[in-house]
Amino acid sequence: MDSLVMSHLDVASGFALTDPNDPRYQKTVAWRGSLGTALLAASASLRHLTGGEDHTDAVISVTRAIDAYLLSYAVNRTEFESLQKNYGQARE
Repeated sequence: MDSLVMSHLDVASGFALTDPNDPRYQKTVAWRGSLGTALLAASASLRHLTGGEDHTDAVISVTRAIDAYLLSYAVNRTEFESLQKNYGQARE
């Protein structure tokens, strides 16, 4: 019966860039800031579009990009929750 019990794996994993003094970390933070600025500009321009054209796809795209931007993992929330659920089921 003991052969069926999973042993604990101590895996050192996490984010690749964790040192704020690392130039690669600083470059990544700068890119993230540029993305945030672009998303802000895109959302602001969409707010001013009141013409008769349908901008639903653009709004959805910007909303999903903002969702991914706000998460630390750079994936959208539904994908993250799905991966988390699959991981939990695999651990059981």
